Amino acid sequence: MDNQPNAINPAEIRCVVFDFGFTLSSDLYFSLVPPECPRWREIIQQRVFAEPQIVRRWMEGRMTIADIARLLAQSMAMDPSLIVSTMERGCEHMRMNPAVWDFALEQKSRGKKTALVTANMDVFTKVVVPVHQLDQVFDVIVNSFDYRDLHKEHLWPIAFQRLGGEVHYGNSLLIEDGETEPARFRRLGGRAYQYSTDELFLNWLQAIRWDQAIGTA
Repeated sequence: MDNQPNAINPAEIRCVVFDFGFTLSSDLYFSLVPPECPRWREIIQQRVFAEPQIVRRWMEGRMTIADIARLLAQSMAMDPSLIVSTMERGCEHMRMNPAVWDFALEQKSRGKKTALVTANMDVFTKVVVPVHQLDQVFDVIVNSFDYRDLHKEHLWPIAFQRLGGEVHYGNSLLIEDGETEPARFRRLGGRAYQYSTDELFLNWLQAIRWDQAIGTA
């Protein structure tokens, strides 16, 4: 993990790019368990999330939540339309990671550009964004499902283009969990923080003196 304080100058950052899953929010989708199917979470895990090709096709826009519901219907002994509505309602009560959420709100209020770039499904665009008013916090939201492309190195430039010509890798900071995408963002010329917990994120912001430096940008 390359989260060293001397790796970034906050005063140079004009845009902060956020990931969603396990960065902005660590809650799981489809958490609502209907009385019709006590094994709801187990079946979804086995039939969907334990199958990388299904998840990939869903996030690439080659499957929809209706397709997933039809796939699950026999195992759950439920009507596909009820599965869809239950899955969607399960996304309505997700909690955001407070430190990352507050940081995003603060950057927006200070006039920094904010982008949310995620490899995600149709339910993200259809339910998560409007219910949690993400479009009020982020200047642009780029979801892989909507662009039929899972590769973040293709999605980040879309966000930059939509934000205008003054935003690019060189003046942007990525906040994202995992090692792969932060490393890729750095190789492309950007700065990145590999998120793991709110506590460590807040410690890192303090170590780089974000508040002091950003106030003089």
